[in-house]
Amino acid sequence: MQYNDLKRDLGKAIEVAKSLKKPRINDNILIISDYMSRSAGKILYISLLSSGKKATLLTPTESVEYSLPYYEHFNSVIVFSSNSKDSRSVHAAEVSRLMNLEVNFISPKMEDALEERLEYLNVNRILVDSKTPVIVNSIASLLWIPEDLGDRYERIKREIDDLENSYDWLINKYGSSIEKMKNLNEEFVMFYTPSTEAGAIYCYNIIQNCIFILPIELLSNKIKYRKYLLTSSVDSSDFKDLILMLKMNYLDNEVIEFNTDPITAGLYSMLLISLISNKLI
Repeated sequence: MQYNDLKRDLGKAIEVAKSLKKPRINDNILIISDYMSRSAGKILYISLLSSGKKATLLTPTESVEYSLPYYEHFNSVIVFSSNSKDSRSVHAAEVSRLMNLEVNFISPKMEDALEERLEYLNVNRILVDSKTPVIVNSIASLLWIPEDLGDRYERIKREIDDLENSYDWLINKYGSSIEKMKNLNEEFVMFYTPSTEAGAIYCYNIIQNCIFILPIELLSNKIKYRKYLLTSSVDSSDFKDLILMLKMNYLDNEVIEFNTDPITAGLYSMLLISLISNKLI
């Protein structure tokens, strides 16, 4: 995919994300996401914590087996999914409805039998009509950040309004890192800090020689692969020791730091990976 095609598809994804009906997002919310959609879940989760709200981010199985049966105080549930056969997320929605919780189910069209179950459950169905549901869900989760973030909200909103131009900024800022990773023929490990987990997951899903991803806390000499790190300036201040170790001990590796709000760092890290892979999903 050429750069102009990538930018065009990003524009389409932004339009779809803006067209989605915003769910009611209140305090003490449960966010459920399959692995492919964890990027969207993590972006929303960080924004809610940053606004002082209580939020819980779980996989469908975690929510069904370890949380919903034992905790009765969630106010609502948001489910992100990217897989048309994702029966586990539908089951999580079912258990949530049995507990009389409001459920917002955000995904592309599911298989007919699963769509019928969702209709029967009377969930708030938010259909993502796009060939790039992962990036659409992630942009949507950024659009839905709470307004009570104060000055941060206005700053983030300006960034969102200019999102179509983010590729130009990323190339200008991180062009050398993008080219190095584009031309890398060996297998590598992607490390991440909390705000950039979204980009690491995206990397694993679309770059073939990314063999696994790990949180920065697991940085170790035992791992004999080239190492990359996605981080944000806010996160980096808490991991100075590990980042210094990475730079000193692994001279051929790369630290990509986003000097942005941690709420937006996740999406920027995803878009950077899309520039490396020439692909949006």
